[in-house]
Amino acid sequence: MKTSAALLVLAAGGIGQEPDLATLEMLFRDLPMEARRLTGPLFWLHGDESRERLEMYLEKVAEGGNGCFTAESRPHKDWLGEGWYRDLKICLEAAKRLDLEMWIFDEKWWPSQMVAGRVPPEYGSKTMKAEAVPAEGPRRFSAEGYGGRFFIGAVAGRDTGDGIDGASLVDLAAHLRDGRLEWDVPAGRWQVMRFTWEFTGPRGFQQRMTAVDGASRECVDWFLKFVYQPHYDRFREDFGRTIRGYFYDEPETLGDWGPEAMKVLAERKVDWKKALVAWKFRLAGEEQVAARYQYADAFSRSTATWGASTSYAGSTSRARRRPASSRCRSWAARSPTSTARRTTSPCARYSGPTGRTLRTPR
Repeated sequence: MKTSAALLVLAAGGIGQEPDLATLEMLFRDLPMEARRLTGPLFWLHGDESRERLEMYLEKVAEGGNGCFTAESRPHKDWLGEGWYRDLKICLEAAKRLDLEMWIFDEKWWPSQMVAGRVPPEYGSKTMKAEAVPAEGPRRFSAEGYGGRFFIGAVAGRDTGDGIDGASLVDLAAHLRDGRLEWDVPAGRWQVMRFTWEFTGPRGFQQRMTAVDGASRECVDWFLKFVYQPHYDRFREDFGRTIRGYFYDEPETLGDWGPEAMKVLAERKVDWKKALVAWKFRLAGEEQVAARYQYADAFSRSTATWGASTSYAGSTSRARRRPASSRCRSWAARSPTSTARRTTSPCARYSGPTGRTLRTPR
C-alpha cells in the first residue's frame, strides 16, 4: 500500500514537487485495479433479498471504487442451505460482470469456529485438567484412574516446599497397567501428578457455543469438510479466479489442550514433563517461567496449525485445484485457563485489509 501511495505522489507531481489537490483527487478516483483489490465491504446477506437488490448494491460496491467484497451471513436465515448457495451464486455472477473479486465468510455470525452452534461435542475445544497426590517415600504408591480416553500422562516429582524439582521429574508411563499405577516412591516428599483433559463445552467471549478444536487435525478436518468443502464443490471453477478464498472473523481459543501441542513440544525438544507441570502446578526455582512459556507457546503454535497448514490460510489445499487465499480479522487468542493473550493462534498472519461493512437494506 505504501508503494501504491508513493506511485500516486510521483505521478501527481514528481519528486520534490507538491501535487495539487485536484490532481490527487483524480488519481484516487481512477485507481488501478490492483489497488482497488485491496479494499471492499463486508457484504451482508440475510436470505430475503431479491436478485435485483443484491445486484444493485454490488453495482454500488463497484461504483465506489472497490475491487472486491466479502459475502457474509449476518445472519443468513439459511446459512449452508440452498438459500445461502443461491445468494452466493447471484453475487458470484454479478462479481464476474463487474470485475470484482469475491471472498466468502466461513460462519453464520461470529466468531469463526462456532459453525452456528453445530459443532459436535467430540470436535470441540479441550481443556487440560490436573491433580496432584502427595506421597512420602519410601513406600509403594497404588492408584486407579491412570488411563482411558481422557488421560494425557502421569508424572512424579520431588516436592521442595517451594515447587517441584524439575530435575527429579519421572514419567510414570512404564508403571501403568490397565489404568492402574504401581510405583515405588523414593525417599522424601513427592507429588504424583495426573494430567487429563475434558471438553471445554459451549462458552466464549462473544458467543456461548462449542468452538472447533483448532489444536486437533481431526477436528479441523471435520470443519473443512462441513464448511469449506461444500463451497468448493459448488463453485470449484471459480476458486482462485473470481473467488479468492475465505474470510474468517475473530476466532477464539477456548481451551488449553490438544494433541498437536505435545507434537510441537517434541519437535522443539522441550521436556514435556516440565512444561505440563509448570502449566498446571509450579516448578521450583527459575525453571518455572521458561517452562510455562514453552507450553503456552507450543499450544499457541499448535493452534496456528489451524491457520498455517490445516484450515483457514491453507484450507483450500485440501479442496482445490487452483490457488486460493484467506483473510482474517483477528483479536488475540484467549484461553479460559490463562491470562496470557497471544496473537499467534488461528489467524496470526493477517493477509489483507477487510474493508468496511455494507448491510444490504431490506
